[in-house]
Amino acid sequence: MKVTPRIILSWFLLLTIFLACKRDGIKDNGTFTPEPVAWDGVKRGDVYYEIFVRSFADSNGDGIGDLRGITDKLDYLHELGISGIWLTPIHPSPSYHGYDVNDYKEIDPQYGTMADFDALINKARQLNIKVVMDWVVNHTSKLHPWFTEACSNLSSPYRDFYLFAPYNQIQSYVQSGQVPATKWYNAYEWHRVESGTTDYSYFGGFSSWMPDINPESAIVDHLLEAAKMWLDKGVSGFRFDAVKHIYQDEKSQQNIDFWQNFLGKLKSYKPEVYLVGEVFDNREVMAYFYQAFPALFNFPNWNNLAWALNNQTGKYYPKDVADCLSAFAAANPNYINVPKLSNHDEDRTMSVFNNDMGKAKVAAAVLLTMPGQPYLYYGEEIGMRGLKNSGDINVREPFLWAPKASDRYRASWHTPVFSTDELVAPLSLQQEEKNSLYSVYASFIKLRNSYPALSQGALYFPDPNEVANEFMVYTRQKDNQRLLIIHNVSQALRAYPINEPVKKLLAVVNGAVVEKTGDAYVAKMPAFSTVVVEL
Repeated sequence: MKVTPRIILSWFLLLTIFLACKRDGIKDNGTFTPEPVAWDGVKRGDVYYEIFVRSFADSNGDGIGDLRGITDKLDYLHELGISGIWLTPIHPSPSYHGYDVNDYKEIDPQYGTMADFDALINKARQLNIKVVMDWVVNHTSKLHPWFTEACSNLSSPYRDFYLFAPYNQIQSYVQSGQVPATKWYNAYEWHRVESGTTDYSYFGGFSSWMPDINPESAIVDHLLEAAKMWLDKGVSGFRFDAVKHIYQDEKSQQNIDFWQNFLGKLKSYKPEVYLVGEVFDNREVMAYFYQAFPALFNFPNWNNLAWALNNQTGKYYPKDVADCLSAFAAANPNYINVPKLSNHDEDRTMSVFNNDMGKAKVAAAVLLTMPGQPYLYYGEEIGMRGLKNSGDINVREPFLWAPKASDRYRASWHTPVFSTDELVAPLSLQQEEKNSLYSVYASFIKLRNSYPALSQGALYFPDPNEVANEFMVYTRQKDNQRLLIIHNVSQALRAYPINEPVKKLLAVVNGAVVEKTGDAYVAKMPAFSTVVVEL
């Protein structure tokens, strides 16, 4: 065959079209292949990680997770793309969980020394990982010297740090306004003083081990002073426990005034301080507390997501999220949404889904493609299990780093019931498996870190009435970057038509595919699967 300039031009045009198709990630059969941009290492996604310290990583083989163990594992979290870590309480405490504090300025010796803490802060700073401390303001331990001194006699200088009443006159004292911060009498919230002023009782809303503070006393100044000490040592900020319980009337203006004053003083001391609160309630109550807090964990959206996946009805969820965000914005235009799945006080995500791996993978994809500052609970990325109906301890079991025989960092303070090698594949094995739950978390964190539309973009969604029950569909957009996210939350293979040209396929979960036939695009989605495309 004679090669003419026209033939050469034709070959060139065909090659150009072929290469263009390859650049767009389209195979010869019209199927896209995932081609996200390579993550450049910048942590745009603002993904945080909650660490239950006792269970995370044991560096010295004594069975208890510790600060050195966390330091040793910071490289893992850095490579995963984590921007910050929240440490559950590390202070001396009589309990395994630490939420009843004996000393706010010290570290529980079981977890290490102040030098170990400094080393953790230094390495975290090198890796650009923020460290957030749990700060329990609502109550102290009953073994705290402030409380033991307060109980010793009526003239103790610490007496008004807590809430006391004569044990046989509690109700009348509360009703007459003689007990600060209280509004009504519940017998189960009052506990008899054990020594010293034994004809008195004290208020402890959660437990006899956790006497509530008097928010109208000098104890608040001591708590602020201790918090400032940790800021000076390099922590980025605090997660505040039991935010709505400072005053017994949760919706009282006094609660808002207290937190505005407390947080305002921390901001004055360190303007860039990070502050996030726990308001375990519905979106209306959360919105109320956004008057004081810049960020709150979003419990309602997690509950709605669990319902959506367990009931195979996803079409309403994007609107649920948007309605939540609108309520928050009305209270605080500068709010930070903090989406999450489970945490240390809730049934583990995998167990909420009855150990259905497909649901767990889609939940991860939803968490990491929605607006806000997402948090992962340690072990979420490997599918740790746990139900708290027989105790919170069952949702706080040791992390599985490697098969037990070779896992030199696994804590052993508690014998696990739910998260064992037989039920949960350890991290090292999941890292080698491209279809593991860990791989979904790792790939979607990188995706969130790579695409500003996911971390900072606006949320759009179609009218739920125009979407089939089994689909959860929304768009994230920042400037000219538009990403379409589709989840099939049913147990059946489904097809979803994409009504705009697809530039690229960025990610899939559970074998979903995107095809182009002529000018038509369609996502073919197996049970519990996800597609992310750039439009």
